[in-house]
Amino acid sequence: MTNITYLYYGTRKKAYLSTLKDSSTNKILAYHVSDRITMDLATDTLQKLKKNRRFKKADGAFIHSDQGTHYTHPDFQKLVKKCD
Repeated sequence: MTNITYLYYGTRKKAYLSTLKDSSTNKILAYHVSDRITMDLATDTLQKLKKNRRFKKADGAFIHSDQGTHYTHPDFQKLVKKCD
């Protein structure tokens, strides 16, 4: 499961946290924090998952997200297919 969360800190400052979580264990498998909510926020998180040597994709596993623009964007979809 993946999602982007808004983090407020300091005086009117905002950051964005993108996570990929294993829904069966509730463990965060990869995350990325940014001060901008761009496509890189979602794609960098997915790249970090691919680089995580402790992560092994289970048969039948898939990435679930809302249908937001980050996750339906062709760049994100291409990366998802590379993870298969």
